[in-house]
Amino acid sequence: MSSEEFKLAESVVYDATTREVVVTLRDSSRHAWPVRLLEMVQSGADAWLPLAGLTDEQLANVEVYGGGQYILWDELGQVFKVSDLLAGVYGREGWMKKLMAMTK
Repeated sequence: MSSEEFKLAESVVYDATTREVVVTLRDSSRHAWPVRLLEMVQSGADAWLPLAGLTDEQLANVEVYGGGQYILWDELGQVFKVSDLLAGVYGREGWMKKLMAMTK
């Protein structure tokens, strides 16, 4: 198995207690990200609109997609690339700038 294959998701679950998405990779390592860090948006007429009021039930409906390259909330229309999450990229450039400003 190549080092890139180790970075593919084997499974994903949503932990409602911590409000984190937890991904287990093929190398058996586990990685967790607070859902609040992930840019979850929907396309509006002329802008991206944040999804608000997401329930634990909706967030629990997450699955591995694309042979382990992505995690997917199909019902919500949200896809995140596992390699981006591992690299600390949780959304578009504007979202990342906003997150960085919040941590200062």
